Parts: sequence; structure tokens; C-alpha cells
Amino acid sequence: MKKIVFLVFGICSLAMINAQNQYHLTQYMVHQPLINPASVGAFENLNGALFYRTQWVGFDGAPKVAGFNINSPIGNGNSNVGLTLVNDQIGVNKTTDVSANYAYSIKTSLKTRLSFGLSGTLSMNQSNYSDVETNGIVDPSFQANSPTLLMPNFKFGTYFNSRKFYVGFAIPNLLHNEIVNTGGFKGETSFDFTQMHLYLHSGYKFELNEKFDLNVSTLIKQVAGSPIQSDLNLLAEYQRKFGLGVSYRTSGEIAALAQFRINHMFKLAYAYDFTMNQLGNYSNGSHEIMFVFDIKGAAEVPVIEAPRF
Repeated sequence: MKKIVFLVFGICSLAMINAQNQYHLTQYMVHQPLINPASVGAFENLNGALFYRTQWVGFDGAPKVAGFNINSPIGNGNSNVGLTLVNDQIGVNKTTDVSANYAYSIKTSLKTRLSFGLSGTLSMNQSNYSDVETNGIVDPSFQANSPTLLMPNFKFGTYFNSRKFYVGFAIPNLLHNEIVNTGGFKGETSFDFTQMHLYLHSGYKFELNEKFDLNVSTLIKQVAGSPIQSDLNLLAEYQRKFGLGVSYRTSGEIAALAQFRINHMFKLAYAYDFTMNQLGNYSNGSHEIMFVFDIKGAAEVPVIEAPRF
């Protein structure tokens, strides 16, 4: 039965090469520049994150994604630049994205800030078709790997935040990339509003008392060809050092969250996802780990601190 499920998954993963694909992270709220380039403008220091996610453990060909992001203020402090590298693998398909980010922020008051961000991305796509099992049937389509195809794209976002609250809107693909096979593989890029992915995310920190905080956040996704997806995240934090929480997604997944602040500059976060639909019968869940850094002096206290979710 597991082989049958793998076969179905393999066919689906091959079909995904013709679709606009965005990598998935459970802990996007821990470092929001990974989903919204404008949120970079909320930081006043060198910052970034490293992450690794392995999805549906025990499932051959399941998604695996790893990445790195780094950002820094420049000039008079209203501008921030950054670089993001992401490697995403699903079945025999591999995508590596390199993104250059820019954000401009405006202090709308002593305690609030509004930021706008734009990111230029170059995607490198390649598929190892020779690794596909064809049950002994010789198919010329699976005798060789595809060439590495380069395709450009852009991301746009806006982000408003105070010390306790944030709300952001992002479009992670202003262009539509597609790989077609017309006697040979080639990449095509076009503008198609109906293929855009739309993200709306928000969060609030409730300071319950001197020791405990409760962080509440959500992400709503509108993806072409799919129903609206959303999640709700709750994280209880003790002395802003230890955090435990839970996340629920309407796609039928629930996740356990854990965070540990090593010091005022470094944080380690972990998430374990469990799928509640039929796919959960064939996998051992998903694991995601993230290391976040925000380099600043011990005595440095910004007027508008980026929400630490």
C-alpha cells in the first residue's frame, strides 16, 4: 500500500513542475523576512536565520527545504538590504532560489513603523528524471535529466508593526514561472494575476504578567487553484526565554512549537507537524528547526523593537 501511495505522490510531484511552487514553513512567525520582504524594515540590527525542514518523514520523495537569510540596515537607518538562499526538493525536482531584498521603512509614530519591501529572485530548476522508477517500461521521457533552467521573479510586501503588534501583506510571486516540454525543456516567464499567491499575516504579544507572555499569530494564504488556507498559532513564553505552543492549519495539520532564547542575540526554534488526513498514515510527521540571530549590543534598546514571535 505504501508503494501505491509513493507512486501517486511521484506522479503529483512531477506534475508540480508546471505549477508555481512556494516552499512551506511552520515557523514563519519566528523570522518573518522569510515570507515578507517588507518585514526586514522592522529591524535596526544585522539579523537573519538558518532553517531546515524535512516533511512527511518516512515517505520516499517527500519535500525537504533548507535556507539562509541575512539582512542589515544601510544609510540613515530607513533602508535595509538582505540576501536569501533557499534549496527546495520535492521528489526528483530541485529548486534553488537566490533573492536580493530591499525594504524602506517610515516611522509613523514613536512606537509604530510602516515598511515596504521588494525582492528580486532567480530560480534554478532541475529534475532528475532518470531516478524515476517506470516498472521496467522504457520511456524516453525518463532516460535523461532535465537541464538547469533559470527563471526570474519578484516579491513585494508591506509591513506595519509596533513592539507588540504586526500585520503584513505579501505577494511572493509577481511573475508566473512555468517549465514546458516541447521537444526539449525550457522555462517560460509571464505576468498572470490569477497565478499570484497572496499572503496576509498578523500577530500580537499579550504581556500577561512579569514572567509570562502569550504570542498569537496567523497566516492566511490565497493560492491559485486552491481554497483559502489559514493557520492559528499560540505560543506561551516564560521570561522571554522558553516558549511552548501549538499551531493548527486548515489543511489538516497540527504542530507542536518550542523555542529557546540562548541570549539576547540568538534564538533556537523547533516544530513538529502531524498530518491528520490520510497522508498521516504513511509518514512520521514533519520536523523543522530554525536558528535566528539579531546582532545588537547588550545595552541597545530600539525605540520600535521588531516583534519577537
